[in-house]
Amino acid sequence: MIRRGGQRVAVAVVATIAWRLLAFSPMAHAFIPKADRTLREVAKVNQSSGRNKAIQLELTMRIAEREPVARGQLITHPSGLARLELRGFNGRVDRYLLSGSELAGAKDGLRIDRPQPLLQPLFLLQLSTSSTLRTALETFDVLSDSIGLAPCGEQDCFVIGDPRLAAPLPEPGAFELEDESALPGAFELEDESALPDPLGLEGDEFARSARDLGTIGGEPVGLRQQGALEGPDLAIPEDALLSRLWVDTENLQVRRIDRANGVFTLLGPVVSFERLMIPAWFEVHEPDNEPIRFEVDRAVQVNAPPQAFSRKWLLAPVGDWWSEPADDPAAAVQHMGAP
Repeated sequence: MIRRGGQRVAVAVVATIAWRLLAFSPMAHAFIPKADRTLREVAKVNQSSGRNKAIQLELTMRIAEREPVARGQLITHPSGLARLELRGFNGRVDRYLLSGSELAGAKDGLRIDRPQPLLQPLFLLQLSTSSTLRTALETFDVLSDSIGLAPCGEQDCFVIGDPRLAAPLPEPGAFELEDESALPGAFELEDESALPDPLGLEGDEFARSARDLGTIGGEPVGLRQQGALEGPDLAIPEDALLSRLWVDTENLQVRRIDRANGVFTLLGPVVSFERLMIPAWFEVHEPDNEPIRFEVDRAVQVNAPPQAFSRKWLLAPVGDWWSEPADDPAAAVQHMGAP
């Protein structure tokens, strides 16, 4: 009995010290992949999901949980161009045009000065190289070299762009033991290559490694408690709004896009539309307003020339549903492999 009790005590001590070493030592950083590695894998997922071409989404729009109020058509191009046309069930037609970070809008063919931010940069889901993804993120003021962890619904997400969520640097003397003789050689490794290294994995292995190693004791590394964000960069106020990209640690799909003005977009689970993998819905949340939810009814790849995203389209007279003026180059949009 004494021997078994001693073994249990020794195991408990080893487990406690192991947690302390992982939580406070530089090894904790290995449990969060580097930002450039994550961007590379996200770009691969974007490509394998069939979104690296121009895509057209047919949408149903509702405010919060109420009945639908409009139908919509969104065309988004990986170059950073996007357009959205909404026809309300009251007959009004709204159009939005996004070029990089610049948003323009019109109602019934007349330009509006302050368009509602309904068209968000979904083309971040279409970029198929890490360099183009990084450039696009930096266009929206995302700190693309910073990565951390935070809960997103029932899952965990890598958060790109928020140094406050990064794994904390070790404090001086953080893992000094009062009695080092209590653990003689407990953490001596004959081969340092035995340490877990998720950064050397590809594809599904990368996602599995991120899922398994992304938390310690069930809590995200670097996120100590709700509302108390701490990390190596203390120059950013705790309540500051940052542009951020949230990526699911399991499948590396984008789950949320934050803007520095407080607007954020939530993206639902990915579903299949023939060869396209598209979020089943997305919600735009604007401060002091009810969320706007768009349900994706159909998705196809299209040929969309740059002229399809022109000011001429934005301010064109309102005609039949989805109709284009005969002389509008936007009429050149063609479906590719539509079901």
